[in-house]
Amino acid sequence: MFNTSQTLSTSDVYYSTTPIDLKAPYNVTTAGRKTILITGGARGLGEGMLRRFAKLGATVIVGDLNETRGESVIAEIRKSSDNLNVHFLPLDVTSYASQCEFFRSARKLSPTGKITTVIANAGVAELGSFIESSPTKIPLDVDPPEPDMTTVDVNFKGVLYTTKLALHHLRSSPVGQRELILVGSMSSFTSGPMMAVYSATKHGVLGLFRSIRLFPSKRDGVRINMICPYFVDTPIVPIGGKVMLAGLEIAVLDDVVDAVSRLVCDEGIAGRCLAIAPRQAGGVMEVGVQEMENVDAFCKRVVIAMNMRSKMEIFTKFLVDILWLLVVGPILRLFRG
Repeated sequence: MFNTSQTLSTSDVYYSTTPIDLKAPYNVTTAGRKTILITGGARGLGEGMLRRFAKLGATVIVGDLNETRGESVIAEIRKSSDNLNVHFLPLDVTSYASQCEFFRSARKLSPTGKITTVIANAGVAELGSFIESSPTKIPLDVDPPEPDMTTVDVNFKGVLYTTKLALHHLRSSPVGQRELILVGSMSSFTSGPMMAVYSATKHGVLGLFRSIRLFPSKRDGVRINMICPYFVDTPIVPIGGKVMLAGLEIAVLDDVVDAVSRLVCDEGIAGRCLAIAPRQAGGVMEVGVQEMENVDAFCKRVVIAMNMRSKMEIFTKFLVDILWLLVVGPILRLFRG
């Protein structure tokens, strides 16, 4: 149910700015004053983001299960650049306690004690076999094995945890400097063979983005954006997937990193979703533009209806109070007297 205890403005249906002009330059110097948290930042897309933002002078704090790899990447970046404000923290995104500790420790490492940007990047590929390849081999009176829920725990539950904690800790930064970026996938919109659970989790992340980009952001001053890359040659793609993609064009890591950089550095972008396709198919492009416009228009109508309901409830309560004061109260006192 909607909470009608407060009046909202139609401008609270944030946060959707106008469609992005992907050909326009953006000011990368804004990155230098940001403290950026990246989950799953020790390799793959996260490592690419880490290297780009460290080069731009940002304070970057990454969390990952792979402590050896994480510490190694941070040591390399510190040695090869002048930016010493890059840090690694151990993180298990499936554990709420671990994520809480990650955010608390990150604020201590931040030169300002604040967090400006959170990138919910951690993810894994399809693990286990949800749909049995040979179900007829399992007798009908035998229960099939319990499915491996790691993909769900990392890709969706982990993102939910990161989102909740981001919206909490981003309040440490001034309004206008708070941003959450969710990392989905082309599988957020499509599906693929042997990827039922992975696709479901990425659909879930897209659903989360579509919901939270609306009401919370304006009041909390958080810009919420999303990226959805196609296959990129990173460790998350299993060997079987790389064999399947052999000879096909895939997305380029630099395009993914550049898309994220635009969302972080251009503080005028909010509520938008960028897909990163192979360059032959168009490269970086915005998706869901018409849908967002339709949803925003609907939500503004909802806000108007909510406010009317709230005003009617207040007016009704006022009439009841007046009726009690002028009519019911005196009658009761008369009978009691």
